[in-house]
Amino acid sequence: MAMSEATAVEAHFSIAGEITPRRFTWQTGTLLVEGVGRRWKEGDERCFAVLAAGGRAFELRLDEKTLRWRISRAPVLGPAAA
Repeated sequence: MAMSEATAVEAHFSIAGEITPRRFTWQTGTLLVEGVGRRWKEGDERCFAVLAAGGRAFELRLDEKTLRWRISRAPVLGPAAA
């Protein structure tokens, strides 16, 4: 999926440098992060597989140079395109 969308993320930054997303904006609302799964790095980005309210899976990415967050993967809503 090539989707990428800027988002605002509330996250916890530990003294040890670990980042844990807590909630983020998507479409017209704010979603609570119910769980953080895999964490990895791709270039200058820290990536997080998160589970939001309602069991929806998202991929959040933090650009370490600009400190801007984006959603690179979000659930598909409605019928899938053929």
